[in-house]
Amino acid sequence: MKTFVLFLLIAGVALAAERQLGTIGPPPRKSPQRQTSSEAIVPLPLPLTPLRRSEPKAEPQAPLFMGRLAYGTTQDYMPNPGDIDNLLRHVRGQVGLWYGQRVVPLSEVVAGFKAGKPVRIPLLYITGYQTFSFSDEERAALADYIYNGGSLLGDAALGSPAFAESFVREVRLMFPKRSFDMLQVDHPIYRAYYPYANVHYFAVEGGWKNSTQGPPQFLGMNIGTRTAVILSPYDMTCGWDEFYAPASSVKVPDAPRTQAIIPGDAIRLGINLAAYVSALRQVAEAEAVTRTVEAPTDRARQQFTVAVLRHNGDWNPDPNSLYQWLRHLANESSLAVGFDLKEVDPVESQIAQYPFLFLTGFRDPQLTDDEVGALRRHLQAGGFLFLNNCSGYAEFDRHARALVKRMFPDQPLAAVPAEDALFHSLTKITELRDRQSGAPRAPELEGIKIKDRYVLVYSKNDAVTQLKQVSDPFGNGYDAAGCRALTLNIVAYALQH
Repeated sequence: MKTFVLFLLIAGVALAAERQLGTIGPPPRKSPQRQTSSEAIVPLPLPLTPLRRSEPKAEPQAPLFMGRLAYGTTQDYMPNPGDIDNLLRHVRGQVGLWYGQRVVPLSEVVAGFKAGKPVRIPLLYITGYQTFSFSDEERAALADYIYNGGSLLGDAALGSPAFAESFVREVRLMFPKRSFDMLQVDHPIYRAYYPYANVHYFAVEGGWKNSTQGPPQFLGMNIGTRTAVILSPYDMTCGWDEFYAPASSVKVPDAPRTQAIIPGDAIRLGINLAAYVSALRQVAEAEAVTRTVEAPTDRARQQFTVAVLRHNGDWNPDPNSLYQWLRHLANESSLAVGFDLKEVDPVESQIAQYPFLFLTGFRDPQLTDDEVGALRRHLQAGGFLFLNNCSGYAEFDRHARALVKRMFPDQPLAAVPAEDALFHSLTKITELRDRQSGAPRAPELEGIKIKDRYVLVYSKNDAVTQLKQVSDPFGNGYDAAGCRALTLNIVAYALQH
């Protein structure tokens, strides 16, 4: 029996030895300890009984913001032990945000998921250079963490394609119906604190002298109006630790590698990531809960339905604001409103019974020619389509205009005149306010007319997501009162015409 136990202990030690942590970077820097002047100087002359000297003063604990995900059984999940600590020092020094961090075992995330108490750390960080995979239970736990407001950041140490490919595969298994693509250059992550259009890369094999410039290349996936999953396929972890990733002959010669981001750019992009996640934290918590609306029982009303078009470009980023839209319609108008949101595909058999269609998103809807034709015929037969640019970003604006051109190739979008009936169909709108600054701004809508009737109205500035009173702080759009006025008027116009 003793021999068997000894064998198990030896086997356990051998298995644990297979995992090597901190294979690339130096250990974390020691935090400076503070002493008062009286503690630093030995009192003279020395008394017969030495004076009692207090210990160095330690700072209070910083609020926990970032967790390093410990995953797998053999993977090096901590190739640079000091990367997060050093990044958060820069975040504190340059942005004034004081954050703490710790290692979070994946088993802790799974246990919280099973207990119905998801991990509350705003940002989980996973890095490495080896192939990895999660179990079904681990994927479900991580997906639940993200749905409940958390953010997941991946970084391929040494620019490892093995790690990047594993991360992309796992995210797509967790969220098979969501887009996980390259973020566009106008994404707020690239301007949350430092504006970035170009990044300096270097080939890990060729050394830092073999450097190039190019746009930042993060992949992202949205949950609601925020980008909740982010991957840097090129190394930032070494840059956060302020050294250049080593060539293959040093540290881990068998690790796959491509490019890394130079330390200065890596730190500034890391600060942007921390600023973005911090700024979107309130949005994440608000969008983790969907608030439904129930119809009043004291009066019978005819039904009005907003049919939300499903597509391949984050088609339903903000259901909370859609419910608030219906609530405002019920409370602030005499319109016949039914409290059902219908989700439909852009095909004739599904949209024919719904006069009012709504399409929004962040990316290219990728509608087929048959779907575009079905929408065109629906509008020509008396239907109405409201297009809203969720958060007001340039990517959706470009694709929305291309979609309208496909539907009506001979009729360009035209600005809705200030005196048009649309701006006084329910309330008179002459001026709105900007969401960010509160400054006055003119209402800007564009549309397509058929026989003096707008059949399609497009808002390039977000006119919906502020309806829930919390929205993307980097977005371009109108304040809550402006969103309410515009969305109510658009519905009133559609019903009146």
